[in-house]
Amino acid sequence: MNSRQWNPRQPGCARPRLGPTPAQVADDLLTVVAQNRAAENLLGIWAGRPGYQSNVTWQWFANPASRDSNDPAEHDRIGRAYAADLRAGVAHRSPSDRFARGLVDDLLQRSPEFAALWAEQHVAALASAPKLIRHPAVGELDLQCDVVLSPATGHRLVLFRPRPGSDAHDQLAFLDVLGNQEFA
Repeated sequence: MNSRQWNPRQPGCARPRLGPTPAQVADDLLTVVAQNRAAENLLGIWAGRPGYQSNVTWQWFANPASRDSNDPAEHDRIGRAYAADLRAGVAHRSPSDRFARGLVDDLLQRSPEFAALWAEQHVAALASAPKLIRHPAVGELDLQCDVVLSPATGHRLVLFRPRPGSDAHDQLAFLDVLGNQEFA
């Protein structure tokens, strides 16, 4: 982790604040570098995990349990989007970038699904899309996953907003209350 990244364990470091709207920042390879509390409540803590474990694409293909919170009908679309996005991120990095090359090599060895998608050579940055997230405490949330790209760094702000007409706003508010509870 470099000094430009938000570090929730650094004393005096302010947590990004968007209320009950889950938000996280990921780098150009989709490694989560920061999350607000609402994102941690919805998705778990991703930022600061060792090795490739903070990388969304690595988790998707190397850890099948990471898919459990997503609607199975969306799995193919999500996997294709993650593989194409990783290819876009790797293309912007130096061919000698050890982290990027190691991430791809590890995924090629671990996941035949990733290897097949990687071989298709699709290149596309992530785009905003609807997403159904299944959460054990609040049920299924109908969300719009918005991706805001920083052209200068390749980092993206990923927001999970309630889709109009859904109960997701109330569910996120309830999850925010649950996530702020401390039990002795």
